[in-house]
Amino acid sequence: MPISGFSSSAIIDQLTNVLTSLSAEDRKKEVSKTKAVYAFEVVNAQGQKHYFVVDLKQAGKVTDGSTEAEAAKGQPKPDISITISDETFIKISEGKTTAAGEFMSGKVKIKGNMMLGMKLEPLLKRFKKLAENLPALSAAPSSSSSAVKSSGSAAASAQDIVAKGYEGSLVIAQILKAFASDDAKRNAALKNTNAIFQIDLKGPEGVKSWVLNLKPGATSADIVLPGTAAQNKKTAGVTLILNDSDFVDLASGKITGQSAFMSGKLKSKGNVMLALKLESVLKAVKGPAAKL
Repeated sequence: MPISGFSSSAIIDQLTNVLTSLSAEDRKKEVSKTKAVYAFEVVNAQGQKHYFVVDLKQAGKVTDGSTEAEAAKGQPKPDISITISDETFIKISEGKTTAAGEFMSGKVKIKGNMMLGMKLEPLLKRFKKLAENLPALSAAPSSSSSAVKSSGSAAASAQDIVAKGYEGSLVIAQILKAFASDDAKRNAALKNTNAIFQIDLKGPEGVKSWVLNLKPGATSADIVLPGTAAQNKKTAGVTLILNDSDFVDLASGKITGQSAFMSGKLKSKGNVMLALKLESVLKAVKGPAAKL
C-alpha cells in the first residue's frame, strides 16, 4: 500500500506484488537466491521515518510500520539494516546511483552484513524485471471503463485495478488482494459492511472510478471492480468523491474521514452514513486505518 509522503514505498509495493504473485515453489526459489532479511529505515524530505522489513530468507514476505518494532513484528532478525533517504532509495532502484557510492558519501548508513548492502541494486533490478513480467502489472488500464468486467466474466486481478498515476488505486487493489485470498476475512467484512461503495478519485487523467461491492454474497470475482456502479450493473449506496492523494492519506490514517468531510476534501452522494463503514474495511486490509 502506498505510504503518503514516501515515494519509495512504490518500490516496496513492487517487491510485495512479486512475492505475493509467485507460487509457493517459485517464492522459495527467489528466497534461496538471497537468503537474507533486509530492514530499511527510510527518511523523507520532511524528516519523517517509515520502516520496512523484507524477508528473503524464510517466508518471503514484506512488512512495514511507522516504528522499527512495528515493521519487524513477526519477521526474522535482519541480517542488514539500511538507513536511507526516500530520494536516494528511488535513485538506486532506477540505476541512477549505487548503494556503494551512496554509502561512501554518507547518504546510506549500513549496520550488519556490509556485502548484502552492495547487493541491493541487483536485488531491486531482479525484482523489477519479475514485476514487469507479471500480467498487466507494468501496463495499467488506460481508463476505468476499458477494464470493466461484464457479468459472468473472469474476476479482476489486483493488476487490473491499478491505474497509472493514481496511487489510490493501489489501496483499492490491496483490498481486492486481501479479501480475494481470505474467505473468512471477506465474509466478515461483507456481513459488517453490507453496502456498495463507488470511489471516484480525481487525478492526472480526470476522475476514475472503482466499485467496492461489500454486500453479503459478493465473491472474489465481483467484490472490487474498475469503473462506475452503473457500468458494472450495480447500485451504489454511496459515492465518495475526493482527490487521489487525499484518498491515500485517508487510507494511511494521515487524515480522518471527519476532517476530510469538514474541510471539503471528501464529498459524497447517497447515504453518507454508509461512508462511516469504510473504516472497518481499511482496517481489515492493513493495520490502523483512517478513522471515519
